[in-house]
Amino acid sequence: MAPRPTAEAKTPSTSSGKITSTSVKDNSGSQERTGSVGSGSYDNSVGDREVGVKHILHFSDVHLNISESLDANESAEIPIHYGYDAPISLLTSALEYAQQILINPDFFLYTGDHAVHGDLSDEYLAEAVKINVATMAKYFSGSGNGTLNATAILGDSDTKNYTMNVTDPTTEENPTIEVVSSAWNDSLTTSNLKDLNTRGYLSYKLDENLLLLTLNTVPYSPKHTPDTSNETDPFAQFAWLNATLSGLRNGGKYAYIAGHIPPIIDAQDGSPMWEAPYIVEYKKIVTQYADVIKAQIFGHTHSVEFRLPLSSDMETQDPDQVIAVDDDEQSSQLVPLFMSAAISPIFYNNPAFMVWDFDASTYELLDFAVYGTNISSDNSSDLDWQLLFKASSAYNVRSLSWSELNRFIVDAATDSTLVQCW
Repeated sequence: MAPRPTAEAKTPSTSSGKITSTSVKDNSGSQERTGSVGSGSYDNSVGDREVGVKHILHFSDVHLNISESLDANESAEIPIHYGYDAPISLLTSALEYAQQILINPDFFLYTGDHAVHGDLSDEYLAEAVKINVATMAKYFSGSGNGTLNATAILGDSDTKNYTMNVTDPTTEENPTIEVVSSAWNDSLTTSNLKDLNTRGYLSYKLDENLLLLTLNTVPYSPKHTPDTSNETDPFAQFAWLNATLSGLRNGGKYAYIAGHIPPIIDAQDGSPMWEAPYIVEYKKIVTQYADVIKAQIFGHTHSVEFRLPLSSDMETQDPDQVIAVDDDEQSSQLVPLFMSAAISPIFYNNPAFMVWDFDASTYELLDFAVYGTNISSDNSSDLDWQLLFKASSAYNVRSLSWSELNRFIVDAATDSTLVQCW
């Protein structure tokens, strides 16, 4: 029998779509939503690639629910239900559909939370992470095609209830990370596997001029145990991030940043998802290297959201002035922060994943598409995956830049239909 998931960490997406200058949230995961959004209709395939455009296939928050006995046959029989985490049949259904619409993405990104919610044994946790990673690699792997598989991002559910001892990455391997790290024995280089085991964050070379920097966000959470909030730089991650971005700038290169828990204030209850000093330090680094960082992509929220960071000048302005700002010179040095939909339907959201389009030359994010399904029965053959919406068509944005997204916020402030769509 599969573990019953618990839902203390997050809540269902029931926000009315409140718009502010820094936060917009999509409620596309509600059970009532059945089709495409906005006035346009969309082609389900992204196989016919535009010249100069590359694609990221992005899954997040599967929270794989396998049998307590770890028996594969029993795991295959776990039904798909709202209010529960994803069984293997739901994950494979999503991957099979993703392969139909984008057989060879330029890279496959997974932003953490591999394992089901609950009080798990080390054995169960390790097996759930291993199966989740192996299943995704079966469909999208660097071996046999040109897809880079970047799945070694740890979420809070990939530890025991946010538990991770903070160790010295220069002298020892981390016992919390070692519980699950064998899932990547076959996909990471020896060097990267060592880095994962000692610190939990990595860098991937996407091409000659672009690195993917993955963060270990668990120690930054207010729920992290043991309490290490007195440490200014757990795992020396901020020092590494600063040095890496500095090196990229000197070399004329760029970075995407990805992690699990985002450095934001929760749109549901107003609580910080990171300890405040860590948010301040991260924002300081990101602002300093805004010319190098081309994207910030996280998971954890189980909903499509974005935040628009404010410059120091904007923070002193009246909110009405900020929301109406249209200064390309000022906003070009600000990098929007995105959160992803989830495969797990535990919060009564429809399972969903995303495809990001980015410029092959500038690496700027151009668009995203959200694909999802409702759950009409516990049978995976009854799932009806489809394109829910594309940002460009539904919200009339030409790219995912700060200025374009801010323009959407300005339009949404006077157009209630845009708010309802989001």
